[in-house]
Amino acid sequence: MELLMKKALISLLLAVLLSGCLFGCGRAAVSENPAPVPTVETTATPAPVPVLRFPDGSAHQADETRLDLQGLTHKDVPETAEFLKQMPELEYVDLGTDGAWTETERAELNAETAAAERPAEATRDLTWQDLLLLQKAAPRVDLDYRFVFYGRYLSTLSEEMDLNHSVMSDEGAAVREILPLMKYCKRLDMDSCGVSSEAMAKIRDDYPEMEVIWRIWFAYNQFTMRTDSERLWCANFYPYMWDEYTQELKYLTHLKYLDLGHNLQLHDWSFLRYMPDLEVLILTSSSWESLDMLENCTKLEFLEIIPYAHLDLDLQPLEKMTNLEHLNITAMGKTENWEVLLNMKKLKRLWIGEETGYYLPEGAEEQIREALPDMEIMFRGGGAATGSWRINPDGTVPERYALLREQFDYDHRPSVAPYPYNDPKYNPPW
Repeated sequence: MELLMKKALISLLLAVLLSGCLFGCGRAAVSENPAPVPTVETTATPAPVPVLRFPDGSAHQADETRLDLQGLTHKDVPETAEFLKQMPELEYVDLGTDGAWTETERAELNAETAAAERPAEATRDLTWQDLLLLQKAAPRVDLDYRFVFYGRYLSTLSEEMDLNHSVMSDEGAAVREILPLMKYCKRLDMDSCGVSSEAMAKIRDDYPEMEVIWRIWFAYNQFTMRTDSERLWCANFYPYMWDEYTQELKYLTHLKYLDLGHNLQLHDWSFLRYMPDLEVLILTSSSWESLDMLENCTKLEFLEIIPYAHLDLDLQPLEKMTNLEHLNITAMGKTENWEVLLNMKKLKRLWIGEETGYYLPEGAEEQIREALPDMEIMFRGGGAATGSWRINPDGTVPERYALLREQFDYDHRPSVAPYPYNDPKYNPPW
């Protein structure tokens, strides 16, 4: 009996101990944070770069930036263009030469070579249309194709096309075919190429970022100038300066200094509307009936507009000429809208003169002097284009007139007149 009680007591103690252990272990499991489960980093396998197999048998990865396609032929151009579309990183493609190009010995430029649009030595069968197709497929890519054109060695990456004195009979059609490929070209010189001014002006209008140059003739073909000229002195040539023989002057859009004084047979001055860069203009003793032709000449700094005879004029066209520093409007008749003078804040000298001043209303002089207190004014004196306008009372030359003589090179006239023999660029370079 005693033995049975001892066994029961031991069993009870074991049960109590066992339940406590289980209870403690359970609390520990709940209260303590479980050990973190290690993560396995996985790296994504990059997609393989596509490999393009070009028609010439060469293989190129789609992410290449430069290509050598010097062996490209006409028949493979369409398929190649499709491949170029699949290469977003592409920057430059070498298309080689036309066969006439040589890196060492170049044909001498002479009248014969300059007459050949595409020389006989050109063996490559690529056409300009082929190149345009490639360019359309990859417009941001530099396509480098070297070729000989009218005797000149050029590249589609050239910044200039100097084709002067290359005689052309197609009104510049061959040049037009190439120009869309010349995306870096900033200057096209076609002096004495036989292309009409109308056709050349159309090229200039179509490529406004490019300086397009050619040669004009005027005044019974006595005179000639390049359209990039900045100075024209053609005063006192009234036997030649007639309306129908001067309209080519409108193509001289780069002119800065223009003296056409004393040309009494010239009445149509509309060509001045095409000269927005004019800084100096002299129309003394010439025939004109209004100043409307000056509306676009807003950069004028020096303006001398003295009529041949008394003339009633509206000065409103001068309203935008806020850059004027020297203005001579002597020898006119009645002037309307004379108040535009009050807004010319940069005026340093204003010559009104006896005749023009006579017709101004009472008090006009005082208003002008009050609005422009620092300006020198000749209100009722004489000497329209002479006197103190050009020579000071003490015999010295005014600073502005000294500069004017330099700008027009008056000290060397008539060698500055636009005769062909006065232009060193008139004769061909060979």
